[in-house]
Amino acid sequence: MEAPFPVRIACIAGRYLVFDNEAAALLRRQVNTNGVLVGTAPQQPTQNIFLGLPVELRPEEVEAMVRRGAAYVVDAAAAHRDTLHSYRDPVRRQAYIESLRKQKESAQAALAERSAQRAAEVADKLKRSKNKKGAAAAAAVAAAADAPEQAAGAASQVKSIGVTPTCSTGLVPAGTVAKHRRADELSLAEAAPLCRHLLDNGYHMTPGLRFGAQYSVYPGDPLRFHAHFMASQYDWDEPIPILDIVAGGRLATAVKKAFLLGGEQPAVAAAGSDEETKPQVRTFCLEWAAM
Repeated sequence: MEAPFPVRIACIAGRYLVFDNEAAALLRRQVNTNGVLVGTAPQQPTQNIFLGLPVELRPEEVEAMVRRGAAYVVDAAAAHRDTLHSYRDPVRRQAYIESLRKQKESAQAALAERSAQRAAEVADKLKRSKNKKGAAAAAAVAAAADAPEQAAGAASQVKSIGVTPTCSTGLVPAGTVAKHRRADELSLAEAAPLCRHLLDNGYHMTPGLRFGAQYSVYPGDPLRFHAHFMASQYDWDEPIPILDIVAGGRLATAVKKAFLLGGEQPAVAAAGSDEETKPQVRTFCLEWAAM
């Protein structure tokens, strides 16, 4: 895949996390991978209803993205440990501080531009005011008198702005983490053919535990669509308990969804040939009648 892919996924204590907001947005828009927000919101740290970065991804989602070339996995602890030792060099440390200073300057410029635009909009509204009585004139005089104070307040706000890095992408550049990429990125234990099949066909997925399945499957972004399927994966030769079929089918139908079963059919020898067919994912939908 072309730049800005692949994106970095940090493996920390067996969990797969994306800390960069731009990377999380990119995965959601172009790779139809949502993940789950698991971080505390900085402005409301004492609640756990509205969460923020990082985004946690399921192992099967990570395996599918690595296979497509959309992401790579890094041992975050080892990468940070080795890279931070190099910042004992004053030159490199000063270069990182300078990059933070540039981020602050760009943020200050954006805030100053927004403040100037807001002031221009207020002045334009006053000019177009149809009320020409003394009250309107007095209001205009008062606004003009307050303008220097507002400008001074905006300037002081611009000067006092601070930038807190939300991820360590700048601190640990991509070029320094090559040797910390996980060797078992395509582990068979993390592979999930059904998840990969659904992602490749443009579906979005979220955890389906509350509906008794592995995945809730959406035809588009979950913020815009309701789920169409409740999906569970089974091995090709794995017996499926009848209670799973009954419970999944009835529950999915009750919430206006279809229960989707899927598995990977292994490669088999073609008739009259020594070549084997490629493994393929087969899916079946179940809807309960008379509900």
